[in-house]
Amino acid sequence: MTNIAIRIVGIGLLHSFLYGYLVPFVIYPRFGRHGITFAVVVAILISIGIMATLWLGKNKKENKGE
Repeated sequence: MTNIAIRIVGIGLLHSFLYGYLVPFVIYPRFGRHGITFAVVVAILISIGIMATLWLGKNKKENKGE
């Protein structure tokens, strides 16, 4: 359970940093709307990847019990 909590907190910190600092102060002034779209897509892909690893880890633990 602690690995799940660490990953969820990691996702939260990533999004907080991304949308609280990186997008408004770094990406938007330099790249405009295209930069924000790219940042959002990257954040979503990272979140999906992290959640997929959680799902795969859960399936491996369930299969070991068989």
